[in-house]
Amino acid sequence: MFALLALEKFAQTRENQITICKLFAEHQNHPLLKMEEYLKNEPVSRLWHAKQEGFCAQWALDNIFILESRPYSYETCETSQINAMLNHEDVSEYLKIGPDGLEARCDVSSFESVRCTFEVMDGCWYYEATVLTSGVMQIGLATKRSRFLNHEGYGIGDDASSVAYDGCRQLVWHNAKSLKHEHDNWQPGDVVGILLDIPNGEVIFSLNGTRLKEANSEFLSNRQPSEGVFAAASFMSFQQCRFNFGATRFKHNPGRAFRCFNDFGNLTTAQRTIVPRRLRLEQLEKEHIPDDYCTICFAAPATTALSPCNHDGFCSDCCNMMDHCPLCRGVIEERYSQINNNKFLETVKSPSNSSVSGLVRINSQRKSIRAASAIAASTGSQIQNGANREISRRHTQV
Repeated sequence: MFALLALEKFAQTRENQITICKLFAEHQNHPLLKMEEYLKNEPVSRLWHAKQEGFCAQWALDNIFILESRPYSYETCETSQINAMLNHEDVSEYLKIGPDGLEARCDVSSFESVRCTFEVMDGCWYYEATVLTSGVMQIGLATKRSRFLNHEGYGIGDDASSVAYDGCRQLVWHNAKSLKHEHDNWQPGDVVGILLDIPNGEVIFSLNGTRLKEANSEFLSNRQPSEGVFAAASFMSFQQCRFNFGATRFKHNPGRAFRCFNDFGNLTTAQRTIVPRRLRLEQLEKEHIPDDYCTICFAAPATTALSPCNHDGFCSDCCNMMDHCPLCRGVIEERYSQINNNKFLETVKSPSNSSVSGLVRINSQRKSIRAASAIAASTGSQIQNGANREISRRHTQV
């Protein structure tokens, strides 16, 4: 397992990557293809270490050690019945997401986070997450205001806009504060249940069907009625988890009437397509960016300027995430549109919503959207036919 991860690190240079591929080619049976088979062998896949090895081998074959004779996983993965998954357009940069969008793993030293594609506004909802490792993960719920500052150690549960269950350290996290809970430490194969009851203002966590005695009410009390809520999670190094948003039968009953994300979600082909990073970068290299586009995200027209410094060249979304001008570092008092030379003053955003890491992530997400859409369009006929193939932590151990 860790030997495979070490190969990933070695292959970060092109020379090492070529050398490793040559060594693999000398084997009659490719070692990574053999490990990938663990995902298809039901008796073996029940072993949690085998699941991890199979996942990592599949990801490496899609992203690093490419074989011409092997199709990409997104081309063979059946996702037509999956209507809610982990959002590959709303994720910190180093998290690995499986081709069906329901499994995630972190193999870097930063605290990687992701949100789900489905947004909840009202009602009672439930989803489950099966942990494949027993280390530090924070699994729960978040709004769009929750920040993914992976290099600074901020994840789900570390701000007022998210709440999370941590079964490794036996804590519930909200607003960067933790509350000890009575459950035992989670183990590989344990199932975490998350019940979101908006009418009653409660978030209830369970482990293998056993609910915590105390529900969390702070998260929803801080939420604005217009804010949607998403399933979300953060992962420390070498941690892996599989999510069930209702595409398959739940393992446990939360004890009250609920709805599941998969029954109400709706995904486009591009949203269903988890594109390997290499393909995504190749597609971006071919893309032409107009000269009048935003100098931060390169994804939208530069229609907004800042006051009082009057620096321009930014889109409205990027401007609303900044409190200081990126050129002169002056405080932003107002933002105005430059379309047709008409100035339109906008409200200054709260400083709590700004961060350089946030801008980098938005940039990555927008590029991901364009790349996924382009690849989905170019392979649309193939996807329509056949099987519907669609594309460190700030606080240490407590």
